[in-house]
Amino acid sequence: MLCYPLYTMNTRSSPPIGHGQYTRSAMYRQRGLTLVELMVSLGLSLVLIAAVGAVFLASNQASRTAQDGARIQETGRYALDLIGRNLRQAGYTNISAAVANTAFPGTPIKNVTTACPSAFTIQYQGIVGELDCQAQSIATGEIVQHTFFIGVDATTSIPSLRCNAVKNTTPWTPPTTCPTAAAGALDNILLDNIEDLRILYGSDTDGDQAADSYAATPADWTKVVTARVCVLVRSESPGSVSSPQTYLNCDGVLGIAASDVARFTTATDTRQRRAFAATFALRNRLFGTPN
Repeated sequence: MLCYPLYTMNTRSSPPIGHGQYTRSAMYRQRGLTLVELMVSLGLSLVLIAAVGAVFLASNQASRTAQDGARIQETGRYALDLIGRNLRQAGYTNISAAVANTAFPGTPIKNVTTACPSAFTIQYQGIVGELDCQAQSIATGEIVQHTFFIGVDATTSIPSLRCNAVKNTTPWTPPTTCPTAAAGALDNILLDNIEDLRILYGSDTDGDQAADSYAATPADWTKVVTARVCVLVRSESPGSVSSPQTYLNCDGVLGIAASDVARFTTATDTRQRRAFAATFALRNRLFGTPN
């Protein structure tokens, strides 16, 4: 029997580690990315980042639009509530302070001028301890006149709902010129970002205590028993919507637009806008006697 050394068989069947095919395989596994592979991975990464960014921007825009819409809704409702409370005071006579009064001596409600459709006045007899629209105290027997109008600040260019208040012991003569907003005059600002104010006056022509017709300038102011008011509110800053919107304006809401096209306005910026309207009864005019 022939015997061969084991080391001879081992060297032929199993090459030593670090030589031959083991060396080439190890080198192949440690090789880096090629330029093509690197470019493909970078391209896919950029596509993924762009997709995530687009989703984030869309979500952020939707959130901002919703928040601005909620603020506009709140501002519009508050503006109508504020104006409505004043309209309900129009023509009020404080009987407890002047028992002899059987009718209000002043002008309960009137527009300022036909050339200034966004301004009107109301008058009422104030009660001691109350404040006027500029937070000034009212003295005994004073007749208060509030003039509501839209003023654009000459410095900031922000449109605001404003109110001028004057008081006297005798009735005032309503103004006949459109009020203006002086630069930096903050004492008569009620709400910012109110772009328009319109009012129609409802007249009771048959004495049934209900308005029979509405007009911007009624033929007989003594027959006015209701007021239909519209305010146009905008968002605080641009960027609320992605592109300029076309919105229903106050003329369209009140039904006094000259044509269907005139009911709408196309914005020149990216703010949201919405018109709010409500009708208020003049309590002290409905039954011909002060409440």
